[in-house]
Amino acid sequence: MRATVPAIVLAAAALTSCRHEPAPRPSAVTLPALQAVSGARIDVPDEIRQYLNHDGFSWKCNQTPHFLLCYQPGSPAERSIKDLEIIAEEDRGTILQMIGSPTYDTRIYAFFLKSRRELRRLIGFYGDGRSRPAQHATFYVIDGPRTLAHEMAHEILSNLWGAAQEWVEEGMAVYTTEFPILDGDVRVYYSTHKLLPLDKLVKPDWTSSMYSADITYTELGSFMKYLDTKYGIKKVEEVWRGGSATIEQVYGKPLAALEKEWLETLSQPAAPARTLIFRN
Repeated sequence: MRATVPAIVLAAAALTSCRHEPAPRPSAVTLPALQAVSGARIDVPDEIRQYLNHDGFSWKCNQTPHFLLCYQPGSPAERSIKDLEIIAEEDRGTILQMIGSPTYDTRIYAFFLKSRRELRRLIGFYGDGRSRPAQHATFYVIDGPRTLAHEMAHEILSNLWGAAQEWVEEGMAVYTTEFPILDGDVRVYYSTHKLLPLDKLVKPDWTSSMYSADITYTELGSFMKYLDTKYGIKKVEEVWRGGSATIEQVYGKPLAALEKEWLETLSQPAAPARTLIFRN
């Protein structure tokens, strides 16, 4: 995940207008026994226990229908936990609808840290967020209620569709997080000639550290949005599974032709934001 994504905060607000009603209020969980208020025991796998029992850390945890959210006492996350509970469930539903998946029953373990320094002390990574899909664990440094969709997209897509090349992973994570504002952001980069040629990004060896993440993440997110809107999510899934080498086979045209189509849309007036309709 890129180090700073201010637009994500706006995306969380924009998503609220097209979501269904909030999920039921969860119950607090007491550590270390992880005993719910109702008395039902919560089973936590060993790979998650290693974080809960890490030296120098203490945690409080809350349970929702699909998450265990753990946060450091006195942290911004504790003060915002009721918002985070609702945002987590709503973002999960939004991602699943966007990718056309009817269900994802696996519990996700979300850890909220006070600082990047604390995150590095826990998992050895210095940044704002990280996901470990094999463990169903996500990690965040937050200051108030932000959207959780980016790392959650890595978690859900990697487990439903398998491992993928970094460009498509990050592109889809940005798309599912920032889709209401992507058009405006990418048009600014397009009009100021800051977009990179896609053949520099859409390749197996691209990594997020090669160029400015603020530009490349937005660019890849916009491109994935175009592919989904124009050709459908099933073809996106095929490319996710097969990598950049399969693009011409999947779409019947090379990357350069798709890039030309996408860039032409950026010179036209922005289309209305995609509306997600949730049904009971």
